[in-house]
Amino acid sequence: MGKGAERAPVELMPPHMLALKQHRAHNFSAGAAMFDTNVMAHLQNNFLSYDGSGMGLFVSPKPLLLINCVAVGNVSVFSLDAVLSVLCTMQEMSQRDPGGPVQSCIARAEANLRMLLDIPDNYKVLFFQGGAHAQFAAIPMNLFGENAKADYAGQGVWNLKAAAEARKFGEVHMPAGSIANGEGAYPPVEEWGLSDDAAYVHICGNETMSGMTFHTEPEVGPSRVLVADMTSSLLSRPVDVSKYGVIYASSGKNLGPAGNCVVIVRDDLTGNELPQTPSILSWQVQADSGNIYNTPNIFSIWALECITADLLAKGGLVTAGDRARRRAELVYDLIDRSCGFYTNNIAHGSSIQLEDLFVTESTAAGLLQLFGHPLLGGLRVCIYNGLPDEAISELLVFMNSFMQKYQG
Repeated sequence: MGKGAERAPVELMPPHMLALKQHRAHNFSAGAAMFDTNVMAHLQNNFLSYDGSGMGLFVSPKPLLLINCVAVGNVSVFSLDAVLSVLCTMQEMSQRDPGGPVQSCIARAEANLRMLLDIPDNYKVLFFQGGAHAQFAAIPMNLFGENAKADYAGQGVWNLKAAAEARKFGEVHMPAGSIANGEGAYPPVEEWGLSDDAAYVHICGNETMSGMTFHTEPEVGPSRVLVADMTSSLLSRPVDVSKYGVIYASSGKNLGPAGNCVVIVRDDLTGNELPQTPSILSWQVQADSGNIYNTPNIFSIWALECITADLLAKGGLVTAGDRARRRAELVYDLIDRSCGFYTNNIAHGSSIQLEDLFVTESTAAGLLQLFGHPLLGGLRVCIYNGLPDEAISELLVFMNSFMQKYQG
């Protein structure tokens, strides 16, 4: 793991940062999602001098947006001079320093993920830039080396996007039996009609636009390689990693700020890429380099280290999964009891005026980003790990009040 891989969990919010909680809005955004306030405060506290080193662990100016978002109201986090000094000291720490802060940070982030997900030893944990979209291309390029055919199960937007990218490199089969039924659930795997000769079966673990999700690992059989995009679900529940050949998830949801993509891949699936695979997308090249083939987005990896340490300190993914189910059930229960005022399947164009009112009034109440995806309309409540429990309580109060105001 490298020097410094073993490390105590992230400290709780410093006392002088407690005021931040009073100024943070409840952000239900689908991404970039809300940070846990303790983690956000820890990042702020170490931003200019990481771990007491006197140097900022900083790769690009984008994290400045994070600082601006938190410096709300009367809370002043950094002076303008301090912000400008950060701009002048980009990339202060080298990833080429063996056992240094950057490599140790990467090692700790990997170690935390291995503990949280109980990742078997015969799997690599890799960090890439380019998000999940880059992996849409990287997956076929890394897995089509011996057999350029794949099954893409499900008709959700993100699975279709991944399939469209894979078609550039080989044959893609969309199993007709994998289309979700009218009850909003995937049919049993044995009804999907999977190919016997596909290099892999690809699924999207949680289709955020349609609301379809896999709550457990689909059993595709020991002879098939299951690949899953878990961008919006990883770290929300325990996962049996051994059921998958590849799991990938970009940050921006539960994994911290955008700019990082975690790839968990079984050892035997690396080293067989297509000859034209760019080195920057090769799983084998990244593994051989120790996750530093190119300059990493260390701020995003550092945030992931802090987030995973916080999850471990709070009881791991069993606790996180129980919390996610409990909070979702509260919202679904209110919807089910609303006698049709709120529904789970409003067609695009229905109740547009009322939806606009809901977004306007909820925003005024400090409940942000509750609008649906532009392609589908409607409303969307995204309950990622960083959203505090009090946000759910305030949302339920608002939804009840809004219903009483406009119902009938």
